Amino acid sequence: MNRLSIIIPVYNGEKYLEKTLESLVTQTVENFEVIIVDDGSTDTTAEISKKYCDEYNDFFYIYQEHMGVYAARNKGIEKAKYEYLLFLDCGDLLTDGSVEAIFKCSDENDADVITGRCWRNGDIEYEYDKALDIIATMPEVEKLESWLLKNSELGAKAIRKKIFDLYDIRFLDLTAHGELLFIMQIVMKGVKLSGCPELILEKTVKHIEDGYSQFQMPTYENLRSAAFVISEIFDMGKDVIIKETGNFDGDESYIQEIIFMAYQFFIDNFYRMYWYMDKKTLELMKEEFEKYAQFVRPERFKKLQENNADIRLPYIYIDKEEAASEPEFTIFFDLTDENEYKPFLRSLYAQTYPFFELMVSESRFNSEFFPDEFRKMENIVVLPDKNFHTQARKLAKSRKCFEIRNGAPLDRRVLRETALSKAPAFLAQYIFTQKRQTLSARKTLKDKGLNIS
Repeated sequence: MNRLSIIIPVYNGEKYLEKTLESLVTQTVENFEVIIVDDGSTDTTAEISKKYCDEYNDFFYIYQEHMGVYAARNKGIEKAKYEYLLFLDCGDLLTDGSVEAIFKCSDENDADVITGRCWRNGDIEYEYDKALDIIATMPEVEKLESWLLKNSELGAKAIRKKIFDLYDIRFLDLTAHGELLFIMQIVMKGVKLSGCPELILEKTVKHIEDGYSQFQMPTYENLRSAAFVISEIFDMGKDVIIKETGNFDGDESYIQEIIFMAYQFFIDNFYRMYWYMDKKTLELMKEEFEKYAQFVRPERFKKLQENNADIRLPYIYIDKEEAASEPEFTIFFDLTDENEYKPFLRSLYAQTYPFFELMVSESRFNSEFFPDEFRKMENIVVLPDKNFHTQARKLAKSRKCFEIRNGAPLDRRVLRETALSKAPAFLAQYIFTQKRQTLSARKTLKDKGLNIS
């Protein structure tokens, strides 16, 4: 029996699409279909897709005018014929036994939603998703399980198609972050959820070479979309509690988990990308923080502060000039290889700790290799080439200074771990170098298949 429809929305995905499709060709079972929804691509996506469709009978290609990833997934839902649906993004890979594991879990548990694990793999990010790991170990998952609030990865989930039709659930037309709402709408219907540790998605993280996608950028529109998603989840949780208890005061443990998730979501997806945000977006983020402040318990906010000890909560920088005037670190940009400028700067501005200033000489800043996307960053200070280092140290707003002469991309955690070390200023260069080398070594060992803690 054919049991699984795999839906892949693609927009100009020629660089990664073939890898995704190859991971499906090598599955240990054959009873599934693959639906590629081309969202108006202008590259060779169509040619790659049709090559696989010509070779494999259960691969199908659909073209639509560019309408966005959510519309493309909805198109795939309409065309899918089989019992379960699984949504992959272009660049996602399934391990060879993942589809077989879905069928095994379905046979054993008769689950409506099957959730596996996710390995996030990229130049500056490489780790298993903790929330997915925990859910994957549970034979049956309750709808108010708090780990589900951190479980928005679609590619690690197989969902029964009848759920979409029974409850009329589709992806909403949002600018970003609609996946979590889509999943929680299903969860809150009380469907049966089961974990499946053998279902493993390898998620390609594409920050360095490709930059951020429009869905990842901390824009005002994306923040409004995220705020809507969290508000809807808050209301769904509230409705469930009222239905089950007849009362709601905002102090319920599950509501506290939603509020905690909301704060952490805004921090991770927006505030930690501080220099990409404009004042209007920062002000909206602060409004969202204050919106949930009326409900959050003091002990939960204290836990939030502990988890984000590096960014000085509860204070939030709205004024970028103020943030630029109080950096934790001053970094001297000393790269000599111009080809390293873009990948290094992208890794620097992808750091999970944003409060640094970058000193750059005029010749480097004016070089054609210095990416335009960073020229307007308010935390960059441009100084004359003559006596650059002397002037940089004299004008540095932080006593914790270090030079960058190695242009290899930074692991995204380097600055945060350096900040959390609380080392004295004179050790800043040493601590930064040590953290950089340690995290780089861990990635090297993981790339070789060696597991270290």
